[in-house]
Amino acid sequence: MKKLNWILISSLFFLTSACIDVESGAKSEKTGELNIGYVRLDSLTKLYSYHGELVGEIEAKAKKMEAELIRSQQNIQAEYEVLQKAAPSLSKIELERAQMDFQRIQQQYQALEQQRTGELQQEEFEMNTIVKQEVDKAIEAMKAEMDLDLVFIYESNLLYAKDNLDLTSALAEYLNRLDRPEPKK
Repeated sequence: MKKLNWILISSLFFLTSACIDVESGAKSEKTGELNIGYVRLDSLTKLYSYHGELVGEIEAKAKKMEAELIRSQQNIQAEYEVLQKAAPSLSKIELERAQMDFQRIQQQYQALEQQRTGELQQEEFEMNTIVKQEVDKAIEAMKAEMDLDLVFIYESNLLYAKDNLDLTSALAEYLNRLDRPEPKK
């Protein structure tokens, strides 16, 4: 913990002691000025239209999966009600078989639920990978275009920064101009 605090304090000291001139877009080798910017990821996800499309697709799949699971759960409930009504008239062996069948149906439902949850997590992982690759491409291009030395994520790396260092809108505009990546199959 002391090491982390020391690193943070050193970084903050370095950043406050460095001369920052983002508006001019120039970096002076003589004075050690840095061209720094930051990105607000929460705002970027709202401004990047492709991310919104991907999230919409995943939400649609999640709704379908949820509907499928609800139907399965209703079927289990119906099976349980049938078993309860029939239980008094069944022999001990028949009742045990019916209970085992019911347990098997419950296990199948649980397996289906786990499978669907895993599929949804995989979809989200793939979406995040695609978005990260696109953001990396865009930042690489912006870095060269704007001669950026450092780009921070505001939410996790910065406590404060001036608004003129915010690259979020510019990054979103750049991302929205990029061609959509080919979907992987």
